[in-house]
Amino acid sequence: MDQTVRFQEILRRLAMVDEGFVEGEAGLGLGLPGPGQPGPGLPGTAALDAKTAALLRVGVTVAIGSSPACLQWSADRAMAAGATEDEVADVLLAIASVAGLGRIVAAAPDVAMALGYDVAAALEEPE
Repeated sequence: MDQTVRFQEILRRLAMVDEGFVEGEAGLGLGLPGPGQPGPGLPGTAALDAKTAALLRVGVTVAIGSSPACLQWSADRAMAAGATEDEVADVLLAIASVAGLGRIVAAAPDVAMALGYDVAAALEEPE
């Protein structure tokens, strides 16, 4: 593979959060844990169930200002671990006083899209 194609492939896979690539190339375990298991990439979380760990990931991705792709990934993982849309939304409320309102407001539309809800379209609709 020539150098240009290689760097393009790396950036494409990172942008789409290709779990197999990220796990293999960057050494980050992103997979879903099995029942009662903290899962790869979650060292020291033996006391947390998969859903709680996944919801924490949502909170962290919002708090650090992650990209929409990362917000989508973390919301998808939370839902796959058994979280509800309400629980994902409640994470934003729970971290607002620590992360700051600006971070929450900026992330809310992207988290909403990850859950299949278009906030921008809803705001344009008359009540």
